[in-house]
Amino acid sequence: MSGEGFAAKRRAEKDTASVVQSDPPLIDALKEQAPAMTGMAGMFIGTILLAMSIQEFYDRDELRAFGDAGTTKAGFIFMELIFIFIFTAAIIWLARKGLQNFIRWGVLFVLWIAMLYTLVPLSHMIIGENEPPLSSIEEDVDDAYILAVNEDGASFYVFDPSVGEHGAIHHMDDAGGGNGSFAGANVLWTHQITPEDVAPSDLPSLTFSDDGIVMCEGTRWVLLDYDTGNEIDSHSRNCDIGFRYEPTDSNWETCDGADDEPQDWVIEYSRRFTPIPFVMDGEAPPGGTGDCTGEQGDWRRNFPENFDGKNILFSRDVGDDHFLIVSPQWAGMVVYPTGPAPGMNPGDEPIETTWNMSLSGNERFTGVTYGVAPGLDVSSEELTLVLGTNDGDVTGWSVNQSGTVEHQFNMPLDNPIRGLLLADCCAGGSNDLWIVEGDSLRIFMGTSLNEQSRSLEVDGENRVLMALHNVDNGNEPLDDGVLLIEHDGDWSSSTYTVFIPNYAVVIGGIGVQWSEILSLGISIGLMVALLRHPEWYVVNTTGILVGAGVITILGVSFVPILIMLFMVLAAGYDAWAVYKSKHMLELADTMIGLKLPILLVAPQDKEYSFIGEGDSVMHDKGNEIAPMQQHPEKKIRPIKKEGGEAMFMGLGDVIFPGMLCISAMSFLPTVSGPMGWEGSTWVALGTMMGGLVGYFALMTYVARGRPQAGLPLLNGGAILGYVISAAIFVGSIAFEMNVSLF
Repeated sequence: MSGEGFAAKRRAEKDTASVVQSDPPLIDALKEQAPAMTGMAGMFIGTILLAMSIQEFYDRDELRAFGDAGTTKAGFIFMELIFIFIFTAAIIWLARKGLQNFIRWGVLFVLWIAMLYTLVPLSHMIIGENEPPLSSIEEDVDDAYILAVNEDGASFYVFDPSVGEHGAIHHMDDAGGGNGSFAGANVLWTHQITPEDVAPSDLPSLTFSDDGIVMCEGTRWVLLDYDTGNEIDSHSRNCDIGFRYEPTDSNWETCDGADDEPQDWVIEYSRRFTPIPFVMDGEAPPGGTGDCTGEQGDWRRNFPENFDGKNILFSRDVGDDHFLIVSPQWAGMVVYPTGPAPGMNPGDEPIETTWNMSLSGNERFTGVTYGVAPGLDVSSEELTLVLGTNDGDVTGWSVNQSGTVEHQFNMPLDNPIRGLLLADCCAGGSNDLWIVEGDSLRIFMGTSLNEQSRSLEVDGENRVLMALHNVDNGNEPLDDGVLLIEHDGDWSSSTYTVFIPNYAVVIGGIGVQWSEILSLGISIGLMVALLRHPEWYVVNTTGILVGAGVITILGVSFVPILIMLFMVLAAGYDAWAVYKSKHMLELADTMIGLKLPILLVAPQDKEYSFIGEGDSVMHDKGNEIAPMQQHPEKKIRPIKKEGGEAMFMGLGDVIFPGMLCISAMSFLPTVSGPMGWEGSTWVALGTMMGGLVGYFALMTYVARGRPQAGLPLLNGGAILGYVISAAIFVGSIAFEMNVSLF
């Protein structure tokens, strides 16, 4: 369907007289064909703009032709080209066998499906119901700070300075059903902080290990019980953040030679990772030396220079031998040392990592969340670390308990990321990604991170921490959610009510919206009109809707580099099929004869009727050109007596340039452009304008009545438009070739 790239001018007349005359100047031919050329250009632009308007609806991984992984696989491009060959050959073979009815009904079914791809989002834009916006309520909580949020996104830990002499840590859960002390959340346990010598000067830090929660409040290293908050173990050691390594080797010894003991650690002096000897009452444990930097060797390690141990955003153990830690400019999966540093400079050896991510300049990590990835079952053991920066970048990393970390997704946004949360809204069974970007709360659901428009303003500039709890919603299948937001010690909450559209009808438990019924009705109506009255305006309406749907589905399925490869290969095939084998002309005649809308028709005169066209348009035009080849100075020019004239262009001539426009919108990074539009949108428009330049070059041939392969000029112009506009509005990243065969 998308492989038909031809353009031709046709006089629809039953009787014509011909005279031999000189070939008119090009400008006269263009003026003569100006109405049809302008109409065709309008349909070219309109089809692509229509596809651009519905691009956002299909820009999700589960709707891409070959999924997210397939967007960079060149093998699928060759597969698409093979499908075009098969389609063309099948249509021509069936036509030669006289099976026109089989062709008609088969193609009409495919066109009906493609048309629905456009009509469904359009109908939703016209009469669809939108989710109501969220609103927030200020909570009567001041000077209390969320320290950490558990992997479920619901339970969390709060530092409350109003409890006791030096404050306390509350473990909290179940907003909406508790005692109301913190926005209705339950206090599961409270641990009062008891510092040594001097009161802590900053917020305590928490690290989560298999043995419990390691708390550092500046003057002590303390291990707390997960279930009760009771103190299990402690060290009189100044620390900003602490860790506990539990050995799996029974023959292993701690840094001071103790057997069958865990090894505790602190980060001090901002970057130094230092072991704590197991000294009790001033004496080393049995078999130990009490020294981690002496005869047993120096166990200390150093973090990179851009690491800040006094400002940790997140830390927890992963598996048996690693811990994950995030500071403002450095994040990494660190391997616990199990012996002295092997280097020649004791105390100066770097830490060992299995993965790390480092920022430079003014870029900072400003949001962190850890839990099950969006779209996955909340009970999954596959966990994800999501990082956000002050430049608006959001990246997801799959974390394995063996210590390996793999890139999972990337979301380039426009404004600084102030907060992140992985949590399951409304007991839906899978996590969603909640992002505070600038002043706005944004919610992304499913593996494709499809955004739910439930706008909520979150004022301020500093980091925001969030927790989300479900609240029973009576007999409804999904619960409501209560989102708690803490910013600089002030709290607010927002109730997220599940949006259930006003379905027109429910069939088998599946709701059908009015917008879907409207799109179905329009598509069936157009199919009936094609069968009963296939006039040019019916064919064009259907063709534009079909073209926009195909453009969008293919455009969101491949990165721009692969789309351009597809366009070059298709243009070469189109030229061969029109000029050499000429089977594309035969295909075009078949489709015109069957009045199928895989082409666009631009009438030159108001008297023109597409219904009156025969089934040998393109071959007739080929015969008209033959005398020109024998006598270049003259040609046969028909003199119109009655009827009208029209120009034809295959849908493929619009689809291929349009695909590159949609691919640019879908895959180019988000950068600001003129007039408040994103750079990717400007690249899409520049690509369309390049295709339009190719179109006008094509018209210099078509205006003289010569059927032409449209794709070489149209695709060439679109690619040139992409290159120029991408260089201007996006930069070199628009030309990166991170592709493979399969």
